Amino acid sequence: MTSASTRLAFGLVAAPDAKVLAAFDELAAWIRTHTDVDLERRDAPTYQALAASVRDGSSDVAWLPPVVYAWLAEAVTPLGSIARAGRTTYAAALVVRSDAKIASLEDLRGTRAGWVDPWSAAGYVVPRLELARAGIDPTTLFRSEAFHGTHRAALLALARGDCDVTGTYAHPRPDDETIIEGSWSGMSDVDVRVLATFGSIPPDVIAVRRNLAPASYERALESLRRVASDAPDLLRSVFGGDALHEGVESGHDALRRAYERATANGLFD
Repeated sequence: MTSASTRLAFGLVAAPDAKVLAAFDELAAWIRTHTDVDLERRDAPTYQALAASVRDGSSDVAWLPPVVYAWLAEAVTPLGSIARAGRTTYAAALVVRSDAKIASLEDLRGTRAGWVDPWSAAGYVVPRLELARAGIDPTTLFRSEAFHGTHRAALLALARGDCDVTGTYAHPRPDDETIIEGSWSGMSDVDVRVLATFGSIPPDVIAVRRNLAPASYERALESLRRVASDAPDLLRSVFGGDALHEGVESGHDALRRAYERATANGLFD
């Protein structure tokens, strides 16, 4: 880092996922070496805490899941989204252990749900919206519900038998769209079966707080462009994709409206 470097605090929710944290530190080291930006990681324990860190200015840049971005839209300026498997949308999946005797959504009655976070689109919000749309009241469906913080942690809880079903992100495999992949892909200690998939969810957004200096915004954007061009594997290791789509994709306003309506109707009490 030179004397002219710009130091920016980058907020994300990844704890307790040591693998993601280590990958981010490697990405930040590459950016520090090859650009004039020094990213300092700011770990947030929850999605709500991440939003608060952007609002209070302790995070200059942040990796915002779609529900977090929806609530922060007026307070941030998007840099872009990372395309995963060539796509800028993804689905929510309800998954169970491969040996579970759960064959339908109705079979979930009386089971234990292990979710990601109250503001996780694929890991809580969209499955709940879609269950209600199917005529199944998620507020009375489950015997118990718990939050585990990250997609990986929720899947590990499922594998341990701490819950019977979890929600996570998914997408068709690029070379065979009949096969659904997701956050469980590559986890050798997790063996799941997809019970249902829902909807087209807009992507996570990498954004800066709205009152960040314009020069710092430009430097942050240029550092992401540089990584996407010269070190896409580093993007993939952190964000799960290797292409930067600048600006903001469609679908965020619709998700926010659906969430607001459902909240007003008590779906997320």
